[in-house]
Amino acid sequence: MLYFSLFFIELLALFLLSRNLTQVLSLFFYHLTKSKRATITCIAFLFFPGTLLHELSHALAARLLGVHVGTMEFVPKIDGESVKLGSVQVAQSDPVRRFLIGAAPFLFGTILLLAILFFAEQHHFFNNYVVMIIVGYLVFEIGNTMFSSKKDMEGALELFGVIIFFVILFYLLGIRVPSFNPNIILAQPLIESVFKQGSLFIIIPLAIDAIIILLFRPKRQS
Repeated sequence: MLYFSLFFIELLALFLLSRNLTQVLSLFFYHLTKSKRATITCIAFLFFPGTLLHELSHALAARLLGVHVGTMEFVPKIDGESVKLGSVQVAQSDPVRRFLIGAAPFLFGTILLLAILFFAEQHHFFNNYVVMIIVGYLVFEIGNTMFSSKKDMEGALELFGVIIFFVILFYLLGIRVPSFNPNIILAQPLIESVFKQGSLFIIIPLAIDAIIILLFRPKRQS
């Protein structure tokens, strides 16, 4: 349970850092090249694998939920002081499906992170430094692009309202959900080892993000 909690606390910290990372890097590349096109090219090259996974997650979730998918873009665009890494057009739907489609990159990203770490743990790849570098790179890419934007989560407020309504309704009607102890699953040695490795590897993108933000953040004019 300790490593499970630590894993998601680190994901929260990574979410907060990743929000500043693309903005800081975009400003750095723009000051360096004096060109928006060159800035977009640098950002696109750096985050392309993660951007591809992010937008495909939206599209796949929409298809699985029966929602029409339109044009997909994988080239970043500068929007004011922020950078939009990619986009996918999805038709309007109900709050539940909108929430699931919007949250798909985080859900798929977390599952993929755990799957990569589980596979590496099962095959003892953590003893191989080359594989550790590859895994670290994948964790960096996925970890910095898996989070949903405000637009992605437009259906979340409506969905949470519906959930709260039914929770109150079930409570008033005396309906209780059977309790479940997550420690039954999380205490399994292999599962615990996966979250332990995950909490260790997420330190890599956390450290890289923090160092980049500190080094390349524009200096304030006095």
